[in-house]
Amino acid sequence: MTGMALGGVLISALGAGSTLYVEHKKPTTKSVLRDFIIGAVMVAMIIQLLPESSAATIQFVLGLVPLALFQRGGRAEEATEKPTSSGIFGGLLGGGTAVITSSTEPEVKVGVPRF
Repeated sequence: MTGMALGGVLISALGAGSTLYVEHKKPTTKSVLRDFIIGAVMVAMIIQLLPESSAATIQFVLGLVPLALFQRGGRAEEATEKPTSSGIFGGLLGGGTAVITSSTEPEVKVGVPRF
């Protein structure tokens, strides 16, 4: 959903900018919404075709935006506070960071399938 919103905003901003500067007209709401839907659908299709690289690109772009813009309270101090957790499962349930990795990677089999 984040990628679709990001793609919609990007394409609608490009469309509105081109209408404003090339045609010297104010963009209409209909054209901006049309461009947003087109951008969201295009990014959704790209995410289906290239899930890993598109997810990495979306995370990179979101990393460029300051975290304070996503805060609901509007205070920048809240962004620097870290949650504390206690107990055995505190790292998994209390908001701490936990990394779970798999020790076995699936191997890719190439060739004629054997039934």
